[in-house]
Amino acid sequence: MLLVLAWLAGAAFAAPVVADPDAGIALRGEWRPTRDAAAVQGFDPARLKAFGRPPGGVTVLLYPRDGAWPEGLWVLSVESAAFQRIALDAPGLPLRRSTMLDAGDGRPAFGRIAFDVPRLPPDGAPLRVHVDASDTVPSPMYFVLRDAAAQSRVEAGWLAFATACLVTMLATAVIALFFGLRLRDPAFGWYAAYVTTYALIQATQSGYIVRPLGWDAMAATLPAWGRAVTTLSILSAVLFLDRFAGLGQRLPRLRRVLHGYCALMLVLVTLGYVPGLQAAMRALINPVLILGAPLVLGTAIAAVLRGSRYAAIFLLGWLPLLGVTVLGSLQLYGIAPDWTWSDDAALAVGAFEAIVLSLGLAERAASVRRQRDQARVLAGVDPLTGLLNRRAWREALEACLREPDAAGLSVLYLDLDHFKRVNDRLGHAGGDRVLQLFADVLRHALRADDVIGRYGGEEFVVGLVGGDAQAVAERIRRGLHARSREADMPLTVSIGVTAWRTGEGIDELLRRADAALYAAKHGGRDRVVAG
Repeated sequence: MLLVLAWLAGAAFAAPVVADPDAGIALRGEWRPTRDAAAVQGFDPARLKAFGRPPGGVTVLLYPRDGAWPEGLWVLSVESAAFQRIALDAPGLPLRRSTMLDAGDGRPAFGRIAFDVPRLPPDGAPLRVHVDASDTVPSPMYFVLRDAAAQSRVEAGWLAFATACLVTMLATAVIALFFGLRLRDPAFGWYAAYVTTYALIQATQSGYIVRPLGWDAMAATLPAWGRAVTTLSILSAVLFLDRFAGLGQRLPRLRRVLHGYCALMLVLVTLGYVPGLQAAMRALINPVLILGAPLVLGTAIAAVLRGSRYAAIFLLGWLPLLGVTVLGSLQLYGIAPDWTWSDDAALAVGAFEAIVLSLGLAERAASVRRQRDQARVLAGVDPLTGLLNRRAWREALEACLREPDAAGLSVLYLDLDHFKRVNDRLGHAGGDRVLQLFADVLRHALRADDVIGRYGGEEFVVGLVGGDAQAVAERIRRGLHARSREADMPLTVSIGVTAWRTGEGIDELLRRADAALYAAKHGGRDRVVAG
């Protein structure tokens, strides 16, 4: 992923400029506050430009760079206008107004504001565009005059690109929500909330909720829910990082700071809906929202330094998004005006982040499952010998009884002879070594799919599927003889062998094996008896 990012960065910043057949007519521009006709300034319409928020808005004049307008049907495309109100005043045509969320009198377009211009001004006179940012952020924009076919190609390409990005985000959110409910892991739920709200923000800022989705009612009520969704996006990102990176174990104090920040945001947003407090809360919440990015960044870096690899995954996915956000903020002040792709980059890095974090969640879920499986294995293993304990052995044998080849199942019940003497002579540590030695004898004498367990003390049990059980038992008995010299004393074992009978339960099967073992003990020990 880092290599892909590096390649994309190289393509964006270092690649030579290639002629774009859909770039449109070369334009030059001037602009002035609408109420101050004398304060005219020049600018390049092909570069991003924020015009501020003077009273009455801004009048933009667009001229053909070569001095004469061409013939034909053209479309004026205002790119990256965000929520500013744009109006086109072309000679011989009525004044037309449009916004990103309402085509109004403009041309319905995808990801931009567009106006059909069937007649261009005569004699190189300018196209007049009015920009009003009185109730929104004066985002930097640029202007392109294309023919209708080129405009359609640009919009179709953007629509495919934006749809792919948004579908990627929403698909990963739905999958995460499903797994969160199944695994009962809040990290998946916060991830789903974060990605969904970010996708909604991008769909709104790009106008996607209106064209092509057609959610006009939702666009009309944006002031009522927009800030709440933005707040929820930041809150869910913070709480996702908390759960995903394990801040409770690694950074408990910083975690409390994050939770306090989330509580403050919730209070401010809630008070923002109280009549009489709306203006004050809007003024307060914007700085608090801005504070969220450095707070999350610092927390994630601190978690990485504390050894959280999931915080590193979070940073891998989130840093490109932070970079694009910072770039967009810098462009408000005239920095990087040629990087006109920043709005589309916000969609792309959103999809990239969704994929990275979903892969991180998948790896985290797999790690939790591995730990659970290891714990389950350890819970079923005798810590001294490494064999199955009584409970795990019985469960494994019951599973064997349910298999189609259960008719060939036999059970060996084994008991080390005179084990008290072993402990008396070698001590309890020596007795433990003998038990480990015998477990090793069993492993060498049996197959990998045979079920071996320590039933308690010096008693062992074996579930044998197929094969000659008595011959296997004799092999175990002789194997222990051969290893006796390692204990520096003779070691013997008595073994009871019995074959499973159809319909017989595990308790009855063990009872008969135990009776055969009892017969072996009373028959002189160090022998195999079939029951």
